[in-house]
Amino acid sequence: MFHSRTLNHKINRLHERALRIVYKDEHLTFQELLDKDDSVTIHHRNLQRLATEMYKIKNHLSPEPIQELFKEKTNYHDLKNKRSWETGKLRTVKYGTETIRNMGPKTWNMVPNNIKESTSLHEFKVKIKRWKPNNCTCRSCKSYIYNLGFL
Repeated sequence: MFHSRTLNHKINRLHERALRIVYKDEHLTFQELLDKDDSVTIHHRNLQRLATEMYKIKNHLSPEPIQELFKEKTNYHDLKNKRSWETGKLRTVKYGTETIRNMGPKTWNMVPNNIKESTSLHEFKVKIKRWKPNNCTCRSCKSYIYNLGFL
């Protein structure tokens, strides 16, 4: 789900080429082609799918092993962030920050409340397909500066 920036770019280039063939247009930008097709980049699609999984977990629709990955907070003393999922200690990028256990709650927090409050999975899926995430905090969305790191 959270692959490298290079692989993300390759998948998007393939998507762009396919859209150019379908619409027979060499002059539109990739974003204009996405808008014309009413689709999103692979990264946005992955975030939408992860948000759908989090909805299933929140409403106890996922299998038990997946449910056990995420524990809901029992005490809500953190009123500023209002997070509803417990997060463990993160020690590395590969096995910490870029895992589904960490990115699931972050993605869920990006979803607007009107989508989160859907009464059925079908309603949630319809709404989430129209959602375009714009404040993602994963490494693929951060800017990288040589000898400085990710910003």
